[in-house]
Amino acid sequence: MSDAAAKLGVSHVKIRRFIRDGLLPAEQVMRGAPYQIRASDLEDERIKAELARNTPRRIHDDNQESLFSAI
Repeated sequence: MSDAAAKLGVSHVKIRRFIRDGLLPAEQVMRGAPYQIRASDLEDERIKAELARNTPRRIHDDNQESLFSAI
């Protein structure tokens, strides 16, 4: 799971959510064992679409005041 998260550039929590929601197929050999995820499943279009949809966007605005301005 950690390798999958690193490859996709997300947290392991996001990987767990993908598994729970049925987007990412994964298997456990036995209860409590780490999930086994195929590398090819990380390339699935549904995963790519979900990552693109949920990517936070940071907008640069020169007119925005800083919350941490000098006092």
